[in-house]
Amino acid sequence: MTQHTPRPAFLRHDCVSEDGCRIAWWSAGNPDGSPIVLLHGFALDHSVWAPLYAQPALLERCHLVMPDLRGHGASDRMQTAAHYTSGDAWAADLDSVIRASGVVQPSVVAWSFGGRSVLDYARRYGTDGLHGIQFVAAASLAHFASAGPDHVVLEALCSEDETTVADATARFIGDVLGVPRDSADFAALTAVAARCPVEHRRWMRQRGLDYDALIGGLDLPLMWVNGEHDNIVLASRAEVFRELLPDSRTSIHAGARHAPFRDDPARFTRELLDFITDPPPCRRTARAVARQG
Repeated sequence: MTQHTPRPAFLRHDCVSEDGCRIAWWSAGNPDGSPIVLLHGFALDHSVWAPLYAQPALLERCHLVMPDLRGHGASDRMQTAAHYTSGDAWAADLDSVIRASGVVQPSVVAWSFGGRSVLDYARRYGTDGLHGIQFVAAASLAHFASAGPDHVVLEALCSEDETTVADATARFIGDVLGVPRDSADFAALTAVAARCPVEHRRWMRQRGLDYDALIGGLDLPLMWVNGEHDNIVLASRAEVFRELLPDSRTSIHAGARHAPFRDDPARFTRELLDFITDPPPCRRTARAVARQG
């Protein structure tokens, strides 16, 4: 597998969220380009997006903003379960990053656990400040028939037994994400996962999936991306999403797993740029057209 190295132009920043949690975030790409916020998943950090860094079109045409979620990466570890179970706290984190970065109406790409953060944001702040949302195998719908056989790995990552956690980490990175176990990427992501305390992971896992009604009312351009062979979030969830939002765009990546942006970053980039420049229909646009008419 090709190794992906962040470009030197990536800059580290920090901001402070509403409850005092310090959120680390990175910026890259064209400051005058289309703004994109990339939200990573459970027990990892912004570096999981590294395959996209080698996509010149993305860096030339877009301004990337990549936070580490609270409890992950270089962001603060908060000291109580309440700091992780409150949707308002996660919403405020994203709001703080958007305001600190100065981006206007960014598109948000929310992968896996990151889906919760953008939905918490939409619930608290609305969607007027966003251009669109691309959900990537995201934790979003309380539709448990869409949970694949590898979903048990997430629970094992929260085990009180160190051996179970170590085995689950190797399975998560090696099998679920498809990173070769003898690669530098595997070692790097394993080290990233170790920085997210297991107790804090358990607190995060206490959050329920209660977004169905919220998703059904979203009025901005939306897209759902899934890997054909995703065994965490089955590709069938795309159809559930479309049932709620018939105008949303969907894309199933043949042969891909839970992180299609890693399996085929070139295709992922093309589809993301298309989504930004030629978004699917949405209620917001329909209302604007009706007002003009």
